[in-house]
Amino acid sequence: THCDVSKHTTDSPLPALERSQHGDVIQFDSAPDTATPESSVQVTYKCTKACRVGVELVLSTPDTSGLVSFRRTWTHVKKFGDTRTRTVQLTFPSAVLYKRDFYFRRPVDASNVMVRAWLVHLDGEESGSSNAGISQYHQSLVRTFKFLQVLPISERPAQPRTRSVAWGAELMWNLTKDRPQQCSPESDVVDLLVFPFASTGEKYGVIRTFSTFINRELETARYRATEQPRALSEFVCCEGEVTVQVHLASRETKAFTAHTPLSLLTWIRLDLFIDGSKAKLKIIHADSTEDVAQTTHSYDFQDPILHNDTSGYFVIGGDIYMPGILGYFGPIRYHRLGAEKVENPLSPVRTLKLLDESHTECEEMRQFTEDFLYALQDGQVSHGNDVCQSYYEGLRRTYTQPRCMQTWSWDQQVKHSSVLKIFRMQEEEMISGPWNSRRMFLFRQQLFQDVLRSLGEAGALGVGADVVSYHLELLQVCSCWGHHQASLMLATLHQAGLRVPPDQEKGHVYSLMGGLGDERLSLLHLGYKHMQGLDGFPKDQDMAYAYYANMGRQTSLDRDKFQDSEWGNLQCYSSTEERIEQTITEHVHVTSAQELQMQTGDEGDVAQFLKLQAERGDIESQKTLARMLFWGSNGMMKDIGEAVRWYARSGLQMTDATAMYDYGILLLKGTGVKKNRTLGLKLLQKAADMGSATALNGLGWYYSTLGKDDRKAVYYFELAARNGSRDGVFNLGVYHLKGANPDTPWQNETAAFECFLKAGEMGHVEGAVEAASYLSRGVLEGVRRDPEKAVMYVPHMNQYDWMSVCTSMNQYDWVLKHSSACQWRYHNYSTYNYAPHESGLLKMGDHYSAVGDMVKAIALYSRAAVHGSPQGLYNLAVLTEEGYSIPGTVLEQMQIPTEDHLGKSTVVEELLLRCRKFEGEKADLSPCALTLFGVQLRKAWRDFTHSTIQLTLAWGTLTVLLLFVLGIVIQSAVSHYFTAPISRPSNQSSERESDPVNQLSREHVLDAAIHQGGFGARLELNGRPRMTQNGQALQEAADLVFTVTGVCVCTLFAMFISHLF
Repeated sequence: THCDVSKHTTDSPLPALERSQHGDVIQFDSAPDTATPESSVQVTYKCTKACRVGVELVLSTPDTSGLVSFRRTWTHVKKFGDTRTRTVQLTFPSAVLYKRDFYFRRPVDASNVMVRAWLVHLDGEESGSSNAGISQYHQSLVRTFKFLQVLPISERPAQPRTRSVAWGAELMWNLTKDRPQQCSPESDVVDLLVFPFASTGEKYGVIRTFSTFINRELETARYRATEQPRALSEFVCCEGEVTVQVHLASRETKAFTAHTPLSLLTWIRLDLFIDGSKAKLKIIHADSTEDVAQTTHSYDFQDPILHNDTSGYFVIGGDIYMPGILGYFGPIRYHRLGAEKVENPLSPVRTLKLLDESHTECEEMRQFTEDFLYALQDGQVSHGNDVCQSYYEGLRRTYTQPRCMQTWSWDQQVKHSSVLKIFRMQEEEMISGPWNSRRMFLFRQQLFQDVLRSLGEAGALGVGADVVSYHLELLQVCSCWGHHQASLMLATLHQAGLRVPPDQEKGHVYSLMGGLGDERLSLLHLGYKHMQGLDGFPKDQDMAYAYYANMGRQTSLDRDKFQDSEWGNLQCYSSTEERIEQTITEHVHVTSAQELQMQTGDEGDVAQFLKLQAERGDIESQKTLARMLFWGSNGMMKDIGEAVRWYARSGLQMTDATAMYDYGILLLKGTGVKKNRTLGLKLLQKAADMGSATALNGLGWYYSTLGKDDRKAVYYFELAARNGSRDGVFNLGVYHLKGANPDTPWQNETAAFECFLKAGEMGHVEGAVEAASYLSRGVLEGVRRDPEKAVMYVPHMNQYDWMSVCTSMNQYDWVLKHSSACQWRYHNYSTYNYAPHESGLLKMGDHYSAVGDMVKAIALYSRAAVHGSPQGLYNLAVLTEEGYSIPGTVLEQMQIPTEDHLGKSTVVEELLLRCRKFEGEKADLSPCALTLFGVQLRKAWRDFTHSTIQLTLAWGTLTVLLLFVLGIVIQSAVSHYFTAPISRPSNQSSERESDPVNQLSREHVLDAAIHQGGFGARLELNGRPRMTQNGQALQEAADLVFTVTGVCVCTLFAMFISHLF
């Protein structure tokens, strides 16, 4: 007996055929009507030649059908033509025989059970084989079957126990077995989009995936619904036709196009129904008369449509295979189990209404602007002597009636009064030459700068709301004219309530308009709002990734685009026109005076100093100046010709590898200089010989593009990658992705993803974008879809979002005064980057430390410390000393021991040592250095005092020292006593002087008394005391004690120093 989990269908079994034309027979003599534990069947059969006979049990459950749970086969190879009978004991799965108990928590409710028997003839070589093929029932000559009844779960008996159960487990089972099971809150109706998505017409869209239902009934219905109608409803705002492309069961891809014109500035609802091989598309939209028009398009693909929603991914907008539309996607609803009728109202109502109104107003304003400019230029004639005038135009103006070019009404003039005021102020400039997109670009850019300057002055002076309202009108004009940094500024003002009443819906509208214009700061703004779920934007990582991916790709393209410009560093463009100027992303902290000083431009002190040093021959200054001029960074005007001149001066000195690489690449590409492949390759090779990993990558690029030698290219890319070149790692990934490596000439997306991921972690912009693309889709085997991680890997600017719109630093102070709360928000945002700057981590750590949330503070300080921040390490050391614990994973990342027996002082010392390592040798008086010295002193003193010998020696030395001091005091006292002068009365002195004989005799008597008294002292003739012999001995003893004490102190000091180091 053996079980087989192969699947057949029992819904439509093969008809019974109990007798063949050869005389083979098989039938059931007896078979049970109900599945019971002791069931058996009696089979009668007859073989006309060598045959195999089989008996099977086939189950069908709500989850599956055709499950063969039992099979018994045997062969008959002799005595052909005789009728034989065999009884077969049936073995049913316990899950279909017994009710729910401790051992069978989920009994199976089998819909039907079939017992079947079959007979097949054997070939000669199979006569001795006992193996039964899975498909032999379908190939059998004769067969028979019978359906058995299965008792309902409630009527089944309990399974006989063959082993005992612990009383505790049985008690818990009896207490919980009758508890009703609650179904998971799942629905077959999925809202794929609940907030408008601004699609720029590029390959960036919102990616959705569906998993299987947790609820078994719903999952069973979903699995069976592949043959039932499906429904998808969405709102779009776009222009063009609709194409429906499907993948058929026959592995073919087909499509049909609905030839229906879609109106502009109108929400259009698309309802797509899929039923077998048929697809039906309903297009519902409102025309200019507010009438609802509906058209239906149907198509039969002949073959069934594959629509397993758990396979692959769903894209709203564009993806890597196809660009999206230029417009907005509204609410999208998907019915996973099908629906005959679809309800999908527009929402959020006010936001979409305001969006419609804003686009309508902008369209009217653009048309009004175009008409006014045409009328203004057509109605003016230049009479300058140096301007030729058309003869026929002069005749027309002289003899014909003047044409009235004013096609707008008085109401329109009132409505667009701000536009008319601007035109009247700039009338002379506007009629000075033909009006084109370039002049319009410069005009709106200048207007935006003027508005920003005026807003800054208004904020500083505290003017009234009417002035601010006028500036808002001018910003709306800039936005309608295609300057979408103005759209972002309007969104910021309305959302933050700066000088205007807060209005989230208006903020949403202008944010979406800026995003539709493909303005990168607007994309950054939208991505951040959806990532955090702030200001009424729903938290949606997939939408955040769609915006971030667009912005990240722009940044990546700008790094590879070299173009000179006579307009300066203009950063705005419209989605409908060519991107006029590349934008180089720079990290600038506006609170850093040093970084701000670097942004002062051509006339700043930094630029002037660099020019002076460069002229003197300083290579570093030449390289820095060339980079700033080449990219137009640090506020300098881009000048590729001047930049190439400095690149040449620094590179041709042949002493700096970076300079040689930079100039060599320019020579190979011919950027700003005539191509010179020989000199360029020579410079790259010399720079590579000097150890430049960038030059190694440059050689790989040369051989992959110009040299056409993939083997050498891969060789140099691998060398560059091993030497730390992130470009080399990325280029290896490109070779894996294309399958262009001669040693491994096949596509390897897994290896490519690993290279892209590593390059992104090293700071490569495009590598991070590619890695994030795989993470967002989850199509690569072994790479789980993770939209949150994809958002973190898309490289975006750390520290600035809407505050970066203030391109003039004078406006920043005004914004700063009204955005103190927002500052913390954007500091917090910067911590979500895949490679956050340490300043953001430290700022947020300080914030959480101030509010008392030490867990978050330690986590942020730890992230900064892991990335090598001295301040983060110092903060962790201070918190550890205060009694807080650092997570063991963080200490392991910094290679600090985490054993339990190590005290906090060891951890503090290790943290401070790493801090000193990152600070450098010059920071001798830094907080880390001073704190580390104090920690080491305390540790040395603790180790010193824990030694018995050293402690005894210290106490002995101290005792001797005290005795020595005491001896010095005694010696001083004695010396003072013996050296004190003998006082005599004045009359005695006069008497002694008048009586010299008596004086002489008294001296002899005194000398004799002193000599006999043994004082060991002597008196001079003038009366002063002399040093005694005891005083000399005391002096010698004091010298000895002083010497011994000094030796002991030096020894103790040496021992203490040994503990210190």
